[in-house]
Amino acid sequence: MSHHALKTSRCQIAALALTILLTGCAVGNKHTYHDASATPTTTIRTEKSIAVSSVDQRSYVVSGNKTPDFVGLQRGGFGNPFDVLTLSGKTLASEFSEAIKAALVRNGANVIAIDTQAAADNRGAMTSLMATHRDRLLLLSINEWKADTAQNTRLFFTLKLVVTDSNGKEIATKSLKDDLNLGGSAFNPPGHAKEVIPGRFRSAVEQLLNSPEIASALK
Repeated sequence: MSHHALKTSRCQIAALALTILLTGCAVGNKHTYHDASATPTTTIRTEKSIAVSSVDQRSYVVSGNKTPDFVGLQRGGFGNPFDVLTLSGKTLASEFSEAIKAALVRNGANVIAIDTQAAADNRGAMTSLMATHRDRLLLLSINEWKADTAQNTRLFFTLKLVVTDSNGKEIATKSLKDDLNLGGSAFNPPGHAKEVIPGRFRSAVEQLLNSPEIASALK
């Protein structure tokens, strides 16, 4: 075998080994949505009692194609996708509700979180919230939330937070939608994704909760 052919063969073997390694690293990944790096903060202070719920309206979750703890995809060396789930095992909807609750409780608010099933609309979640008879009801609709990592990580999300009174009458609403390129890593894409996703989750909740519309409605 010629020197050139040998060098080419070695490069091909190295590329194949890297592909196999990346595929192995793509399996079984989980992202943190509940530790300090993912916990949002707020300046809102209120004497009103609050109930919060989040409803997962992602079409692939409502249909049963993905589980409620699905948060994205990690792609292997051939681009083949593997599901990424929440590290806690909780549903994404629950993680959002608990994050909102934690931010408000930090400032002394009286807050409870209500878990709901994935659904195509908000009717069931709103009924459960109204049954609490709290002064303010917060309902977060998760129309999209998915990270997609190959070498770089992209995050797609479409969220809507609504504040109502105890009877379900809307007081304020805030929507948030984005498609973000969060950078990446040539050698450890899953590790990079695990580092950047919690911060973006925290940021999204803070943008919703601390928006002038929502903050004013909670006071």
